[in-house]
Amino acid sequence: MSKTVVLVHGLRTSSSMWDLQVERLTQRGWRCVTPDLPGHGDRKDEAFTGDAAIETIHDALLEGSTEGPPHLIGCSLGGMLAIHAASERPELISSLVAAGCSTQPSRRAAAVYGQVVTWFDRGGEKPLRRVLGDEGADAYLRKGRAGFDAIAAGVRAVAEFDLKADLAKVDAPVTILNGHLDQFRGQERRFARAAPRSRLVVLGYGTHMVNLTHPGPYTDTLEQLLLDADVG
Repeated sequence: MSKTVVLVHGLRTSSSMWDLQVERLTQRGWRCVTPDLPGHGDRKDEAFTGDAAIETIHDALLEGSTEGPPHLIGCSLGGMLAIHAASERPELISSLVAAGCSTQPSRRAAAVYGQVVTWFDRGGEKPLRRVLGDEGADAYLRKGRAGFDAIAAGVRAVAEFDLKADLAKVDAPVTILNGHLDQFRGQERRFARAAPRSRLVVLGYGTHMVNLTHPGPYTDTLEQLLLDADVG
């Protein structure tokens, strides 16, 4: 049984968005690998490309494979990238949790979403702290926010993926995980049906950033999903 998990962050934030999960999982004996995607976090000076992002995830999976294939968790943009990365190298994962990302983005929808994120971020920290609370906002912001170029490049990249076709290539256990009020739940049942070994889990609470607003119960759920995947 693998006790390593690779966690892929969402758009605009960084690996720090998983701080509250890493703290709890590490205390319970898990090894957590949390890469920064190009253009984000410690790699803010790098240009974001889809190929570089997928390579980052594959490298993190290989780093975490000392005791067998690790589990892969991605949220939002990171979830879409994780699905695509797993489809290209399914042998590298023990299981996949795709959180807050069960919508196939079109080029138009991706562009609109990028504009919304950009507009929201221009409000500074106050709106973010109102939504996430201080603990969640501190984790989200710890490594700063990516620039607008990275946002635009990120949404363009995932708009080129066929996520349901990608899920069909993943033969490891797959969980489609969403908060109750997540705005990206639109195609969750289709996503769950696309993967050969999948299940849909909808939490009874939370919005898109549920890992930051409800870190305790969210981490408990994540850990149980990983344990369930290991026992088939």
